[in-house]
Amino acid sequence: MAPKKHSGFMMFVNEWRQNNSQGRNMTLAQAVTHCGDMWKNLTMQQRGPYNSSAKDADVQARATKERLNCCGQAISDVDKAQREMTDSVLQMKRTIERMVMDAKKSHDLENTKFVFCAFNYFTKALKSDVYMPAEFAACEYSLKEGIMSVYSTLIDPGHIIFGQASDAQQHASTTHGLPLPPKALGEKNMEKLYSQIVAYLTKCHGNKPLIVFTPTENMAVVKSCMRFLACESDKDALDGLNKIIVYDIQYLFLVLKKEVLSIAGLPDDKINIYVTDTIFLRDFFEFTPEIACQFHEVNDRAKYCTQSMVKRWCFIFSDYMCGDLAITVKPGKHIPPKTRPNYKVIPADGSSLSRESSFDSFYSLPGSRSTQGDKNRNASPTGSQRSTASAYVPTDHTVFASGLNEGTEFPSLGDRRPKGRRAPAGGAGQRELGAWNLPAPSRTLNEFSDDDFSVVGAGNRNRH
Repeated sequence: MAPKKHSGFMMFVNEWRQNNSQGRNMTLAQAVTHCGDMWKNLTMQQRGPYNSSAKDADVQARATKERLNCCGQAISDVDKAQREMTDSVLQMKRTIERMVMDAKKSHDLENTKFVFCAFNYFTKALKSDVYMPAEFAACEYSLKEGIMSVYSTLIDPGHIIFGQASDAQQHASTTHGLPLPPKALGEKNMEKLYSQIVAYLTKCHGNKPLIVFTPTENMAVVKSCMRFLACESDKDALDGLNKIIVYDIQYLFLVLKKEVLSIAGLPDDKINIYVTDTIFLRDFFEFTPEIACQFHEVNDRAKYCTQSMVKRWCFIFSDYMCGDLAITVKPGKHIPPKTRPNYKVIPADGSSLSRESSFDSFYSLPGSRSTQGDKNRNASPTGSQRSTASAYVPTDHTVFASGLNEGTEFPSLGDRRPKGRRAPAGGAGQRELGAWNLPAPSRTLNEFSDDDFSVVGAGNRNRH
């Protein structure tokens, strides 16, 4: 809102009240009424100094008034917040790089421990950065040992933000599926829960700062939920809140991958933040079973379980980096407990894939459908290079064509007969059925001529 402008008349009124003893005893309304006639009797030259003073007061008010943006926020405050955010992001990146570089210099990068954490929430306040926590999970991880320990718990905050029960129900039904308060599950004592979280993080880090990693989009949720849990804690727990630092796991993924390639002597010129973010957010292990908590496994919501999230992040790190350091992966530590192999071992004596590959590789395996005559023909000196290099035989599909020419029902229809009027008993008037139980044509295709497909009126148009 623009500042209110000053007027020369009001400058005259204020001066008269200051210099006149009678005016000091009047209210502002009485002084305005008394000075109205006096102001009318002044000439333009006499009013000039007061009008100039009013303009000077307007300029001074605009200079001291804080400029606002379209949302009513002070521009200086917005700029300050942006500078602080930029500085915090830069500080975070420098700290992550220093952690990884120090581990590399000490030749102990594969044993460096990292703690990943995630929160589920019920709802978020409309006008503030406040989240109601619903579930928490943290995981201690290293490249060599994989998943070392996991801490997971459900949270019952006791209440929902007033007026947001519908939003909470919608969010829960589309994500984690946890029941809302007052029927929520898990720990109800926030002070006890926060103390347990701090104790677990202290056990993982020792005397080092309590640093946890989470994806970029979840950093605000983790910070807010940590503050919520610490609200009912004592002073010591609040002091511990300042020690819990939330960093970006996606930037750690980038820096760690580059250093792993450097140790392995592999080029890293094609590794950038866009490549690593794509690999991390693709979440290859998204539908891995038996890694979530019991509630989400039973209700088929393992994808949204925080325990499943932190474990999947560990699997992604291991899958993308352990091979470069020649680290043997262990089921349940580096990869899911139950992993299906995505490869097939083919004996060397019966494989022709090294020379030529085909879509139907079954015929290249021992015991394929190739006959002895085909083998002799391939071995002949006059055979082509392609027939010598491969034992591929195309699949014979004539068995399906023969079934269509029969008068019986098609097997896939489940012996169902076409709807319609039944033929009279005794077969009188019943037409012969062809393929698909349809009436057979009265004439063959060779018996049709061009006159059968002529268009009425075509000859008349050609005459014109």
